[in-house]
Amino acid sequence: MIDVIHFYKVRDLDRVRAFYGELLGLSLYKDQGLCLIYDLDSHGKIGFCTHHPENVPASTCITFVYATREDVDACYRSLNERIGPLPTPSYNTRFGIYHFFAKDFEGLTVEFQTFL
Repeated sequence: MIDVIHFYKVRDLDRVRAFYGELLGLSLYKDQGLCLIYDLDSHGKIGFCTHHPENVPASTCITFVYATREDVDACYRSLNERIGPLPTPSYNTRFGIYHFFAKDFEGLTVEFQTFL
């Protein structure tokens, strides 16, 4: 079995905990001091580290894929109430998705989507 961890450079791990742990409810897999790694169930892991190189591409986007449009809407309502206002979810016919974007507390772009 192969597992995947995608790592992102951040400045403040407390802000990461607040967004990914508290707001999104992801389970902390491992706290390595300089890195926090969250479990994405059977879909791999996502890590945030304070020691990675400074050159993070501006186009970096973390995308969470949900099963249904209703799941995306529920996530939108929850986040919009807690950190809003957020842009309303929309259909993207070019890519066949329904989605919305937010910024995490470190300024990374996070997309929440479902495939149509």
